[in-house]
Amino acid sequence: MLRKSLLFVLLAWPALASAQVSSSGLVSPDAARQVGLERMWFTQLGLDRGRGRLSGISMHVSPIQSHTVFQITHAGKRYVFSQRDRDAFGQEIGVDAAKEKADKKAEEIQKQLLEAGKADAEKPTIESYIVPKITLYASSERGMVHALDGETGRTLWTTQIGNPLYPTSTPSGNDKHVGVCNGSTLYVLLVEDGSVVWTRPAVGAPGAGPALSEEYIFLPMVTGQVESYLIDDPKRPAGVYKSFGRTMVQPVVSSNSVAWPTDSGNLYVGLAHGPGLRFRMQATDAINSPPAFLEPDKIFATSLDGYIYCLNERKGNILWRFTTGEPIAHSPIALDQTVYAISRRGNMYALDVNTAGERWTATGIRSYLAGNSKRLYCIDVRGDLVVLDTASGSRVGSIAGGGSEVPLLNSQTDRIVLVSSTGLVQCLREIDLPFPVVHYQIEPQKKAAKPTLPKLDGQKGQEKPAPVIDADPFGSGPAKPSASPASGADPFAAPAAPKPAGPAPGADPFASP
Repeated sequence: MLRKSLLFVLLAWPALASAQVSSSGLVSPDAARQVGLERMWFTQLGLDRGRGRLSGISMHVSPIQSHTVFQITHAGKRYVFSQRDRDAFGQEIGVDAAKEKADKKAEEIQKQLLEAGKADAEKPTIESYIVPKITLYASSERGMVHALDGETGRTLWTTQIGNPLYPTSTPSGNDKHVGVCNGSTLYVLLVEDGSVVWTRPAVGAPGAGPALSEEYIFLPMVTGQVESYLIDDPKRPAGVYKSFGRTMVQPVVSSNSVAWPTDSGNLYVGLAHGPGLRFRMQATDAINSPPAFLEPDKIFATSLDGYIYCLNERKGNILWRFTTGEPIAHSPIALDQTVYAISRRGNMYALDVNTAGERWTATGIRSYLAGNSKRLYCIDVRGDLVVLDTASGSRVGSIAGGGSEVPLLNSQTDRIVLVSSTGLVQCLREIDLPFPVVHYQIEPQKKAAKPTLPKLDGQKGQEKPAPVIDADPFGSGPAKPSASPASGADPFAAPAAPKPAGPAPGADPFASP
């Protein structure tokens, strides 16, 4: 009898140690609560499983589009009032109306406390949150592009692009446009409805999906070069950055820079809002993962040589490097004052971003999903979702079978997005964090006012901006300096014939030649 009881306990131990996932692949609400999580939403993308699966997914956190939410927490209850709430006519109520409703609810709670004789009870307080617009962009192997609301999981639009027999890259977006490749053709879509704005064939064969800044699209090529296209002027010839080695990963864009690695161990960092290269850093082995930015001016890279590199984003000088002694093919994660790196052997290293001091090492970790200042959410070598403590690296809990076949490394917020190759997407969050915590956000460029030409006497109409000529850094030869055009002159006109030299000093200017 004792043996049977012991056998039962041993068989039941895995179920007691970690929560389980249903046979459909969904993380059940009970399993999520056991590790302090809550399932926000889940959705199934429209994919034909017999003809193609999900090829990639990315996230965009808007720096300019957001909405305001007011929250009241009292006696274990939470009341939320958003500017996106609808009135009786189906219109959004706006910030002022949402604030008014929150104030009214707070007064109502306070009145109830007074009537109940609890005048000394804690008064309800109103907290306001700015929630940025978060969008997920996914693509299937058959050329279907999906846009999902990151907070609700609602499908915003779907668009079919290109030839279903050609491979489709992972899409990427900014606040206005989405870029994706089908075969060797680049497609640019509108964020609003997914309609195709323009297409053009790439010069070479793309090695990965594009990355977008406000003005440019950066497309990596198998040959190592990166092509840049001006979003608002697609007919302009593509700029080409020459790179040593093959570029097989998607570039990463920050507020000021764009960076991409090559399999020859080179890391290139260029300008995000204009043509030009900042610097190149060379490791002793291949860099097979995208780098990571950390405000205000740090960039991190990992290499198969086992090193973690920390560089100054603008100058390119190596601030420090740390060796793990193990090949690293996973992208580094910069979070607060700690940078994390996961080796091929499944060891996760936590380092101080300023001193490179090692804080802790966790074993059995395969990839990173999301995190915050207290917890990290990763996938272990068995495919389970594990929770790590950021202070010590110890395991807090796990969900068996809660893995993600299509990785989405979320370095911008604390939302945990699990994606399967069959199109099942589910989003988890911590129970006490109802609103997203933004770690890193790509800020829009501050544009200076355009210079204007002065009005001439008798001139009608508004002033026109003065033309500016920029040298082409992608030309065959070095850029040549040129003087600024005179006020009112046409900068695109043919150069004027040279004028004869003026009279020598002291000569008669009216004498015949």
